Amino acid sequence: MDAIDDLFDDIERRRKSKEYSRDADQLESYLHEVQRIMEFLEEGIYLFQNSHQQYASDWSGRSKSSYENIYNDITQSTFHLYDVRDELFQTLRLEISRLRELASA
Repeated sequence: MDAIDDLFDDIERRRKSKEYSRDADQLESYLHEVQRIMEFLEEGIYLFQNSHQQYASDWSGRSKSSYENIYNDITQSTFHLYDVRDELFQTLRLEISRLRELASA
């Protein structure tokens, strides 16, 4: 009977290992997709900041003041975006590592 129990235990361990590996693979794919999207956003942010430096310095008066308020809001949102990105990446990497550990146990 022990041999049969051991066999079922082994089958269950292998099933769980495959499940953990699959989940880790899916999270890695998600992480790479989010990284790709962030690179796209970072390019847009760079272009926006570059345009700001080129053109906004020539503006004056109410238009410049209104624009500067919007620019500051966008800059703050960008910083928040980077904070969220860093937290998301860290959380995903930790979970991927945890799942890989479980898969190899």
